[in-house]
Amino acid sequence: MKESIIIRNFGPVNEIEISDIKPFTVFVGKSGIGKSTVIKVIALFRWIFKRASLRAYLKLSNITVSPFKFDFREYIKNGGMEGYLKRSTEIIYRMGDCVISYSPASGLSVGTIPSWEGISLEKICFITDKRNILPDLTSGGTTISIANFYLRELVKDYLDSVEKVNHMQLSYLDIDFSVNPSAPKARRYMISGHDADGEYRIKLQDASSGTQTVVPLSVIVEYYSRRYDFVKVFNQSIVKALGESDNLAHFNGSRNIGDLPNRRVNFHIEEPELSLYPESQVQLLEFMIDALNYNERDYTVSFAIATHSPYLINHMNLLAKRYLTDSGGTKLAFERMAVYEIIDGYLNDLAVTERGIFDTSLLSEPIDSIYTEFNSL
Repeated sequence: MKESIIIRNFGPVNEIEISDIKPFTVFVGKSGIGKSTVIKVIALFRWIFKRASLRAYLKLSNITVSPFKFDFREYIKNGGMEGYLKRSTEIIYRMGDCVISYSPASGLSVGTIPSWEGISLEKICFITDKRNILPDLTSGGTTISIANFYLRELVKDYLDSVEKVNHMQLSYLDIDFSVNPSAPKARRYMISGHDADGEYRIKLQDASSGTQTVVPLSVIVEYYSRRYDFVKVFNQSIVKALGESDNLAHFNGSRNIGDLPNRRVNFHIEEPELSLYPESQVQLLEFMIDALNYNERDYTVSFAIATHSPYLINHMNLLAKRYLTDSGGTKLAFERMAVYEIIDGYLNDLAVTERGIFDTSLLSEPIDSIYTEFNSL
């Protein structure tokens, strides 16, 4: 189903419109310009659509009063964006035939999904730039109260992921990650590899900053892109909701969750390149694209990314060129990717469609200016 979004006058965003959100969408721009704001809004409206789909499933199954309610201002508050709302704020999100919109005058409007074909089972993963706290949090070394919705969900997604992913080789860091569920928390998550002195094995919370940042990201992507059980999770959600609302006896599910054709896992990632060497950055990108391309599952995957890395954007051009020439290695069709620059609250599409590449000059200009001044001296 086609997906689009319009965001007007929300936080640093003046007006942004994406008429067709691609499976791999990247946002670039200066710090504080609104990259993370855009992917947070996309994630939020996908989450609302997920609940709308569940509500539609129940309605089509003879449950006329849905237990799934909507409180937009509470969502904004929990996401740390309460101060972003303005009198002129307007957000319009479309997924298939379902339209979800918000304005201060009208509030949140959630369109109906009248048929089974319009329902989509959605999983939303938001991997924040604060993910480096996860090794300490899960080792028992740090205790904090998490107010931010996105960070709370990240902790939950990580714990669910390490429960299923007991071992993972991260070739882009030349390390192995392993989980021993029966070990004390402080030694449950381990990293092993080789250095100049031979083989080593250390606790994840003692590893380098790059390792602590990329391991949670990689484990979450690995689990949700390859091993996620939509049917089990959503059946549990439906049974729990109906049980809490005493509606289970009225439920008449003429269509099983497993028979619904539309299912998607959505990853939203802030700065995947954090603390990574350039070569490791592009290898991590290839890992994400391989997850996107993985075809031994019954659902699709999407990525929305905010980045400052010129290496990621330039490597996307290589992925598109590989696809066109049918060469070896990780590849992805240009039509499945998008790169947008956010500048002064507006969107600048960096696609050079006639050439099938993205214009990466804005990320190269600072380096060029350094070389120009250096050569002049």
